[in-house]
Amino acid sequence: MTSGQARHWRSAAEALAVLRREARVTRPQLGHDLGLESGPMSDLVKRLSTAELICERRATSHRRGRPTTTVHAHPSGPVAVVVDMRHGDWRIGTCDLDGVVGVVATGQHDGTSPGRLLSRLRARVGSLIQTLDDRVAGIGVAVPGPTADSRLVHATMLGWHDLDVARVAPNPDVPVIVGNDATMAAVAETRLHAPRPHTLLHVVVEVGVGGAFVVDGRPAPSAHGLHGEFGHLPFGNPDDRCPCGARGCWTVAFDAPTVARRAGLRAQPDPRAWLHRLYTDPHPSPDAHRTRTALAADLGRGIAGLVNALDPNLVTLGGLAAQLRDAASASFERALHLGLMDVHRDRPLSFVAARSGEDAPLIGVGLSVFDSVLDAEMLARWATRSRVAT
Repeated sequence: MTSGQARHWRSAAEALAVLRREARVTRPQLGHDLGLESGPMSDLVKRLSTAELICERRATSHRRGRPTTTVHAHPSGPVAVVVDMRHGDWRIGTCDLDGVVGVVATGQHDGTSPGRLLSRLRARVGSLIQTLDDRVAGIGVAVPGPTADSRLVHATMLGWHDLDVARVAPNPDVPVIVGNDATMAAVAETRLHAPRPHTLLHVVVEVGVGGAFVVDGRPAPSAHGLHGEFGHLPFGNPDDRCPCGARGCWTVAFDAPTVARRAGLRAQPDPRAWLHRLYTDPHPSPDAHRTRTALAADLGRGIAGLVNALDPNLVTLGGLAAQLRDAASASFERALHLGLMDVHRDRPLSFVAARSGEDAPLIGVGLSVFDSVLDAEMLARWATRSRVAT
């Protein structure tokens, strides 16, 4: 690729990076972010449209003046195949350049055979890739635990250790990005708030507790990729031994078998779905009500500790966290208030339900695939595939 071609597609790569960072992008906003006047911006949009990378739609506006357009991923453009491996179930879909996910397959597992599960997912992913021809830029997999490269280090509540998640790829030439599900959800969440917060604390309750601290749209880095393991802070009962090897982990109290014992109930094979029903039940038993109240207080107290330590601009509650808070809001609010330093009580800090929904890990890991592979060289190859002159 010549230097002129490199410049040609480098500006295109920068434009698509803006598309990934922002949930809604107008043409004037894109030009502003790239520092381009209307003429060069029009040329760039035309090139990207011709290459089937973007399309434009008329923007809804209540103001007078010339109408503008919003920029979106082209329906025939590159996609990432995305997988969300969860406690008890899995989901597979596609994610396009602006973070729009389409789920195409779901299923359940009992957690006893991760190798067999990876084989099932590999077959499903292979079938999906065949239907997409040459549009697949890579594969992204969100997993319920810390990761190192393409491996799941451990999923403590499932007992999985050192799992080679890249095995879901039917072709070794296809890039695979593996990320912690809570961290990927935080990546998806930060782009939905305007103005985008400089720092965002995302706390996720699933079958345990996790999350991420995001700075300028990206998770804060760490030495070994183990950031965001909030559930393993010693906020819990110091006598409780966690499967991770530590004692007193915050996450233990939120594990489905532990919750079931406290509530006098029996957990079901899909622990996440069972916990969702418990937290949203409008007529819980007295034991279930007491358990929800205690867990909401545990959640509020722990979030207060994280706020004291990290000082975020915004706190978002992902997964089942908002449902648990709402199930016992007075208990949550009291524990949060009592746990906060005065300086945090006295300033306006928002604690809001996440906006990215159940697809958040799929969105985050899909965008992470594009962050990894989409550069000027990749776009030049794509344009050649689309018979576009470079």
